[in-house]
Amino acid sequence: MISKERVFAAVRWREVDCIPVFANKSPMGPALIGKKLNRDFFLSAESMTKSELALFEAVDDDVICLNLAPAIQDVLGARLLWPENDHPQFEAPTVFSIDDVRALEGRLELNRVLKNDFIQALLETTRFVKTQIGESVVLEVNSYGVFNFAARLMGIEGLMSATIRDKDLVRRICDVIADLQVALAEPFVEAGATLLSIGDGMSSPSCISPKIYGELALPYLSKTIQGFKRTGALTLYHPCGGEYPIIDQVGSTGADILYFSELVDLDVAQKIFVRRFAVAGGVDPANTLYMGDVHTVDQRLKETIGKLKHKTGVIIQPGCGLSPNIPIENLQEMVRATRRYSADMRR
Repeated sequence: MISKERVFAAVRWREVDCIPVFANKSPMGPALIGKKLNRDFFLSAESMTKSELALFEAVDDDVICLNLAPAIQDVLGARLLWPENDHPQFEAPTVFSIDDVRALEGRLELNRVLKNDFIQALLETTRFVKTQIGESVVLEVNSYGVFNFAARLMGIEGLMSATIRDKDLVRRICDVIADLQVALAEPFVEAGATLLSIGDGMSSPSCISPKIYGELALPYLSKTIQGFKRTGALTLYHPCGGEYPIIDQVGSTGADILYFSELVDLDVAQKIFVRRFAVAGGVDPANTLYMGDVHTVDQRLKETIGKLKHKTGVIIQPGCGLSPNIPIENLQEMVRATRRYSADMRR
């Protein structure tokens, strides 16, 4: 099977030759082409394209993933710190009230948003990459979920306080963010994206209760995913953070792939969602990929795949996003080991 066929078959619980692998490899790409993961990188379609293609050749997994989150944060006016070689970090809040959300909403007309330098660079990258890979590989555009973005605008303390003291503010800002993400979905699918995904650790049980999740986060995460699905793209949702307390709720988003952190056993998730949703995860990004070596990776994948009841309906993936300092050899071994140990599994 070619890579894209393998992924689509797994998502639909059909027969596969081996389990697909998403390596979350993007942060390692700039170093391969002599660049750093910084603001200039995310403004250069040429650099992002070269980075992703070089990574795909080196790691040989089943997806090419482009990161939309920095662009959306810029559109939203988030105040960020840009490290020399790392993901952008929160600096200070910009939203404190409903009036601030109204002002923000007035700046989010789609034609204006599409002129943003970060958005233009990523759209151009999507087109360039699609031209190179054609229909052989899944092209993913990944972003944050509504609570992650809200935390970048309100600050974590401000958002957490508002979930108790000002729920209308949380609803309003999440609604605005969801509308923006849905509006951007179609331009990126037209540019070549075949998978749209969000990760939202700030609405996971590591931050809020299952009750607050169901009341304030889930409706807007579902709105985002359902908007994505209207484009015809595959969809992926990553709750990210001790997800067992909300595992009965996450399927309500309707995402094609439910992608869990390393705190959820992949075999358990597969049993829970058997033939309803594909599940992803299974690899500890810290203890296995960062602290471990290729032997560690091989043994962990052997154990993880050995516990799976079904060969399909599952994707092997690190439990969260990765640091640029992850050894690329460990990602290469993750792909090799997955294919080695899953090739002879029964469906």
